[in-house]
Amino acid sequence: MLVPPWNRIDSELIKELPGMGYTTLSTFEPRSAAEAAPGLRRVNCHCDVIAWKQDRKFIGEEKTVDRLVEHLQARRLEQVDSDEPTGLLTHVWANDEDAWTTLGAVLEIVADHPGGRWLDQAGLAL
Repeated sequence: MLVPPWNRIDSELIKELPGMGYTTLSTFEPRSAAEAAPGLRRVNCHCDVIAWKQDRKFIGEEKTVDRLVEHLQARRLEQVDSDEPTGLLTHVWANDEDAWTTLGAVLEIVADHPGGRWLDQAGLAL
């Protein structure tokens, strides 16, 4: 899987990724198609827990939950690709204690919910 810096990548490079051995590309925002290029699945993130353009700090529990729920609702209402998993973008070096606490709670909620599940690389395959 390739997650390009700042979630940005030139469209010409995307076409080359399968030939380099990549099977999955992840950027940001709901995807427009399940494949970014032939043989290259796109699985994006929908909630970044850090406010990079403001103070480079954790966005807070409420905003984190709101952004995740927004994407889940959009999927249910078929306003976005309903098959795309909801992606959570985390930053190991930038997360503070509140971010880790919130992420831990999100992990537990998803694990305990009958409709929730975490996907590994194999679960993202075409």
